[in-house]
Amino acid sequence: MVRRAARRRSLVLVLAVLALASAACDREPPSHKMEGTYIVHGFFPDRDFGTPCRGADVGYPDLRQGTTVTVKDGAGATLGNVALEGGTLRKGPLRGRDDDCVFSFSLTVPERDAYRIEVGRRGSVRFTRSDLQRSNWKADLTIGAYTMFGGI
Repeated sequence: MVRRAARRRSLVLVLAVLALASAACDREPPSHKMEGTYIVHGFFPDRDFGTPCRGADVGYPDLRQGTTVTVKDGAGATLGNVALEGGTLRKGPLRGRDDDCVFSFSLTVPERDAYRIEVGRRGSVRFTRSDLQRSNWKADLTIGAYTMFGGI
């Protein structure tokens, strides 16, 4: 009788450990919804703000709605791909006729220490997890005349 009770307790303990191990294996790592903009800055011939625009209007023919955005981790493993959306012309923040064509993207990525975001084949931009946490998981990228000032 004592042996039977001991076996039963052992069996219950083994089953409990297996259940906990199984639950731990089923858990996915934390993930985050990463949103971003890709701003193409330049001299757009038609200044009809709020209307569609393309990077080709200012010398970037590969930057348009549908261009692939690739997010990789710090080691180079691809975490996800998504297409640029939009392409809306807005008045630029500087004086003159330089304006912005604003594209957006959004995807869910697993939590990593570092990320590399590449739009088309324009090279990747590195963001740390803490950079993205500070910006509420928003990554803003800019190409064009005022990138040396950090964009907007």
